[in-house]
Amino acid sequence: MTDTSGRTTVVHIVENLEVGGLERVVINLMAHVDPAHYRSVLYCLGHGGALVPEVESAGHPVRCFDKKPGMDWFLLSRIARALREDGAAIVHSHNFSPLVYGSLGAAVTPARGVVYTAHGARTSGRRKQLLFQRFGLVDEIVFVSADARSVALESGAVRPAGTRTIVNGIEISRYAEGADREKIRTESGISPEAPVLGIVARLTPAKDHAMLLRAFVRVRERIPGARLLIVGDGELGDELKADAAGLGLAESVIFTGARRDIPSLLSAMDVFVLSSYTEGLAMTLLEAMAARLPVVATSVGGNAEAVADGETGIIVPPRDPEIFADTVIGLLGDPDRMQKMGQAGLARAERLFSTQAMVGAYVGLYERITT
Repeated sequence: MTDTSGRTTVVHIVENLEVGGLERVVINLMAHVDPAHYRSVLYCLGHGGALVPEVESAGHPVRCFDKKPGMDWFLLSRIARALREDGAAIVHSHNFSPLVYGSLGAAVTPARGVVYTAHGARTSGRRKQLLFQRFGLVDEIVFVSADARSVALESGAVRPAGTRTIVNGIEISRYAEGADREKIRTESGISPEAPVLGIVARLTPAKDHAMLLRAFVRVRERIPGARLLIVGDGELGDELKADAAGLGLAESVIFTGARRDIPSLLSAMDVFVLSSYTEGLAMTLLEAMAARLPVVATSVGGNAEAVADGETGIIVPPRDPEIFADTVIGLLGDPDRMQKMGQAGLARAERLFSTQAMVGAYVGLYERITT
């Protein structure tokens, strides 16, 4: 359906809009589709989240449904009614719970197509996705990395037809300056000459910050002045702070909590690290490369698709703190290699991971559905 100006209405459905990679993808997509041709609306199944005001201030309507725990059957009718009221032509669900409510709600409305993006590795392998294909409830299933699509196909979670890979994209120019390096280091109590490792990720088990802390003990033994900047919040916050203290790292690990000024924080780092044991395609890897940072990341999910091993960073096995630490130590001891990797990372991000490329791929998909 179109609105009174002839634009196609796309309704994006998420669980909530807290600070995170999935959420940033959705916001970028809404912000960069051509407003002359597309009207973007956001539905949050839950309470909303910290990023909702950003979407509203950009002029996009937002509905929050305060979903009840478990399967909220009444919510299906509420979603369907909202889709009719908003004149939804395309329903774009992000991750599995939004797919359930979005596809079933759309089935009883005039909406012309349902798009589903599986943003994480575990989401990608869910076999229940196949049911939505079999019953014609979803038109296109998108994976954010080739690895995630392969996982889904090999596990029988989807049929090949109607599936594709669209990698995440970022606004490259936001990360390329590094003008706030001195300011952020001063605020964080980090000396100008200290080697700084940094991770930007929610404090959840999948990101394996616990392994990173053990690796950092080894780094500190070799490089006593090193600091670790941990950006993000989550369920393991208190536990990880206690772990850091127990490992004797209380003075050298800085927990910033959730932050919105990620480009500034990246500017204060020398090496970006990602310790996940499961992953989709981490937005923060792309951001780090755009900020000219060399990367050390684990060989899970789409990490090896984002990072060119040996060129823009180094890929290491997951859950191995010794190898992780030794890789970081070796990189910090070779400033010329770090600089070359940083420059190569920026070039790779510009070539493969721009917002414009991502948006163009999704718009092409929308057009195929509605024409």
